[in-house]
Amino acid sequence: MDKQIKAKRFYAHCDLIEGTTDVYYCSFCNMLVKEKHFREEHLNKNHNHKFKATLHEWERKKARGTTRVRPDNAPNRLKE
Repeated sequence: MDKQIKAKRFYAHCDLIEGTTDVYYCSFCNMLVKEKHFREEHLNKNHNHKFKATLHEWERKKARGTTRVRPDNAPNRLKE
């Protein structure tokens, strides 16, 4: 029997959760949230800075040999 192992996905701040159209990852809270969360809970926070910080974290994990994956073209609400 041929089993495929699905790799766990790394989500950067504000990445759209795969298989959804309106659920995002918030790295401030480490939670899956709806779009309004960013306006209601983190109005005065720098989301671009947090996104870049999580991308930097991702690059460090990749360099160490993580088993997680993140597509280069991952949908993100900050890139729309």
